[in-house]
Amino acid sequence: MARVTPIGGARVSLLGSRGSKASERVLWDLRIEELVDDILGKNKDQFLADVFKEPLTDRDAIAFRQRVFEDLMDERAYAVARGFVEGVKEVSRLLSLEADAYEEFGYGLHLDAALAYVNTLEATLSSLRGLNVRSEGLIHFISYLEDLVRSEGFQALKGLAYKAKAARDRIKARVSISGDRIRVTEDGGEDLSSRVERLFSRFKWQQVRQIRFTSSYGQMTHVHAMILRGIYDIFKEDFDVMRKLKEEFPNIIDEGVKSFTEELEFYLRYIEYMNAIKSKGYKFSIPQFTEDGSIHVKGFYNLLLARKGTAVANDIRTSGQRRVFVITGMNSSGKTTFAITFGQLAFLASIGVPVPAEEARMPLFSKILTAFPIEEGRLEGLSRLEEDVVRALDILRAADDRTLIIVNELFSATTSDEGFELASRFIKEVMSRDSYLIYVTFITRLASLEGVISLVSQVKDGRPTFKIVEGGPPSSYMAVQIAARHQLLYDDVRGRVGGDPHDTV
Repeated sequence: MARVTPIGGARVSLLGSRGSKASERVLWDLRIEELVDDILGKNKDQFLADVFKEPLTDRDAIAFRQRVFEDLMDERAYAVARGFVEGVKEVSRLLSLEADAYEEFGYGLHLDAALAYVNTLEATLSSLRGLNVRSEGLIHFISYLEDLVRSEGFQALKGLAYKAKAARDRIKARVSISGDRIRVTEDGGEDLSSRVERLFSRFKWQQVRQIRFTSSYGQMTHVHAMILRGIYDIFKEDFDVMRKLKEEFPNIIDEGVKSFTEELEFYLRYIEYMNAIKSKGYKFSIPQFTEDGSIHVKGFYNLLLARKGTAVANDIRTSGQRRVFVITGMNSSGKTTFAITFGQLAFLASIGVPVPAEEARMPLFSKILTAFPIEEGRLEGLSRLEEDVVRALDILRAADDRTLIIVNELFSATTSDEGFELASRFIKEVMSRDSYLIYVTFITRLASLEGVISLVSQVKDGRPTFKIVEGGPPSSYMAVQIAARHQLLYDDVRGRVGGDPHDTV
């Protein structure tokens, strides 16, 4: 008999469309690789890892995913989707076990896989019909399941699966073991429940719980195989029905169902990650993209720190007329974390997921470019200053009015005067392209350049609060404050060695 595989109609991806992978440098600088590993956990899947690293540049494509998230963040819809994914995974597990099983035992595994598949699809479809689903992605998913479940192939699979189940239910045998001899005979089907009840009747006054038989698919020995072969010889016609199911439907799982399962995991895994973060008191929001170039992001925070419960929320705003932010402040006060966190937020917004912020309105950046310090061993023969210049030129060649640039201590490997000159020229070139720039630096004079929005890390009682707010750069850095506290400033040292503190050397 010809093999028949149930086939659904045309399929629209639950992801809408795929983006292009971000550069390795950006993924490294913004710690996206680490963030994706944190989201996916130990069960990292390459397909999902790739999707999380592929930003989109089309608003409609991003909105498609956002609407799916809005549907699935409903607890009932999430439960149905998770049940579907787990059901299909169980079918795949049974089919993989079948590949290594003895032939007759494999018939039973294949039957269990078929029954699980039929039940999963029908239960999912029934449950989804009762929900108020609005996203184009899930509406199409429902339509696809409806077409698939109504298809001749699926109905044939279902009918043969239940026929095979009835055949298996008729298989009852008695196994007698005497020494090293095993005898298999047809069982009359005696119901042992009454005998068991009589045997344990004296314990009825105690609290009891029902124990159900659960099929086990552990490793079979040759003894099991011999017993099964004996049963097969007795119930050959019933086994033939089960064998027919395997022959006519060898693969069982529709290719579209496989794809939907993978794609749903993208949403479900991120929602599970969000829920873990939310349990610590943090908020998420669906980002909105502005047309006028303005940025209004309230209460955004670093996800990797939020997992530890140590993230500090910050705000960032601009009308869009000024697009360059220069961040100064004491060392280890959250400046770099602020820049990385905003970069991560912009990246997450571009893949269509809810972002870690109370509220987020920003442009849809066509690209994100970064320039962070490179370790000495990775400089590829260039000096650090040469590397900084090369990276700055690469950024300027690629930047436009939809580009977000994030740099950390660019041109710090030279004197402060030379560093200021190089950095100020870079900033002016960025301004001429109407690009967005977040520049972390110790060169405080950069914060006073015309058109720059100056951000400064806050300090309270000599300790950083990790809050970054608009304001002028600090009058002195923590190193100076510490030196003053221990009387190690220049004047202090000159006074101690007996010279005039105002003498020149």
